[in-house]
Amino acid sequence: MSKISFHLLGPLKCQAHGTPVRIRGAKQQTVLAILLLAGGKPVALPRLIDAVWDGPAPSTATKQIRNAVSDLRHALAHTGVSILASGDGYRLDRAGSALDLDEFTRRAELAAFKSDPADKAEALRSALSLWRGRPLAGLTNPALRSQLAGIEELRLAALEQRVELELELGMHASLIGELTAAVAEHPFRERFVAQLMTALCRSGSRAQALKVFDDTRRRLRDELGVDPEPALRDLHLRILAGTRPDAVADSGLPWNNLPGDTAPLTGRDSEQELVRRALRGHADGPGATPAVVAVDGMAGVGKTAFALHLGRQLEHAYPDGQLYVDLRAHGLAGPRLDASAALALLLRATGLPAGSMPADLEGRRATWHHRLAGRRVLIILDDAAASAHVAPLLPHAPGCLTVVTSRRRLSSLHSTFQLSLSEFSIAAGRDLFGSVVGDGRPQAESAAVDEILRHCGQLPLAIRSAAVRLRHRTAWSVSYLASRLADGRSRLAELSMDSAGLAEAFDMSFNRLDPEHQRLFRLLSSIAAHDIDAERAAALAGLPVHHTARLLEGLVDSHMLLATGPGRYRMNELVHAYSLQLV
Repeated sequence: MSKISFHLLGPLKCQAHGTPVRIRGAKQQTVLAILLLAGGKPVALPRLIDAVWDGPAPSTATKQIRNAVSDLRHALAHTGVSILASGDGYRLDRAGSALDLDEFTRRAELAAFKSDPADKAEALRSALSLWRGRPLAGLTNPALRSQLAGIEELRLAALEQRVELELELGMHASLIGELTAAVAEHPFRERFVAQLMTALCRSGSRAQALKVFDDTRRRLRDELGVDPEPALRDLHLRILAGTRPDAVADSGLPWNNLPGDTAPLTGRDSEQELVRRALRGHADGPGATPAVVAVDGMAGVGKTAFALHLGRQLEHAYPDGQLYVDLRAHGLAGPRLDASAALALLLRATGLPAGSMPADLEGRRATWHHRLAGRRVLIILDDAAASAHVAPLLPHAPGCLTVVTSRRRLSSLHSTFQLSLSEFSIAAGRDLFGSVVGDGRPQAESAAVDEILRHCGQLPLAIRSAAVRLRHRTAWSVSYLASRLADGRSRLAELSMDSAGLAEAFDMSFNRLDPEHQRLFRLLSSIAAHDIDAERAAALAGLPVHHTARLLEGLVDSHMLLATGPGRYRMNELVHAYSLQLV
């Protein structure tokens, strides 16, 4: 174990050789926390300023941040950890030091490789033991909240999984106290409610289990105006009927683990109609094959949102279930899932008990096909690396539809329909920007809105990020935001302040390229983004034209370039801004 360690899963702590390293004051702690959460990537100075000050920053903000960095360097001087200047900001070099968040993730992931439910539960219990309270307790700056919410969700998901395993192992009585506290803290998290009801009923407290349901239903109606989910209502009915309650995941059809509702989808009506038309023409009956829709596009173009919206729109046609798994080919949510791990997640979503999970890939494939036989289920396989990545997951049941998203064109996938999502139109971009800002400023400065759309490369993720930034800055004009986005070298930092992930998303696409494609992509940053041709690129790279043309087409397949004609290409405005950071 490293002799230097940082702790985020509770109040911020740093230890060196068993001795606490004192990080004085909220300002230094916030700067250190942001740098730790960045995972070694540079953090722009404006983002650090936004993280430290909740509201208008003082005129001395830049100086204060630099002083805080200087103080941190002094505090960490004997640890080997260093804070390095990077562009207009800083990055943290941990020099091999330990981070409790990394260790939690490692231990939690070990559970997926355990075949015995007791061993799985123990691995998760070990991971959860690292938590000392809420992540970064005491640091409540808005710039940290979204990241901390994601980290807290990791803990809750691991806790839910561990409790479910322990219920299967018959440990219901010992779980009641922990689950009562979890429901009190998270009253709208219906998985905890279902697990508490199950534990109470199995312990002989049927009336108390029914009361927990009544209290939850009343609170949902009073505070949110909604009823409990079907799975929880079904559990309630089974307890009323005197049936032994199983885990909520085993509550029967329809299966559904689609992520919660996102913002309304904008600007994709024509693409959705193309998919629906292709599906209407797909043979359905004896001898039919399951439908597969492949959706590709560059980072930030909205593939996941499109797939989820499509899944909800087609829910009526697939009444037996709608299932989702993030294959994480580009690593933003964790390490890439292989086919075996993905099948385990899908099978658990269908209610397969952990103790019945086959240990090997072939066993899981056979179980997957068996459970889908004769059913109409929609499956979304998000962020696939390649056709081979998803091939073991495709169902054999003719009534099923699989929607696959990827940053690469999956040309070898036997699909019913392939769709490449392009950048938003100007009209769609205006609609999205205006709806997110939510006041009259976009209508008053339409030319400035169009300038922002251009700076955002007309990518939905970037447009939403810019609009959120303006919505939270009521004193800013649209023109002022446009001026802040004008510099290509700092644009991604500006956009990342309210939607971390843009630069990281492009990093993942770039890192998937081989060295030859990476070199050419870097060189292309010196050419006008909208006027790239094979001859000029070849001269720049010092390579034969025919070889350069193949490399350019490879960049098109990875959606790092867009083809505009034979031998001619352009780079999305925001991708070009990213390329400038690589030189």
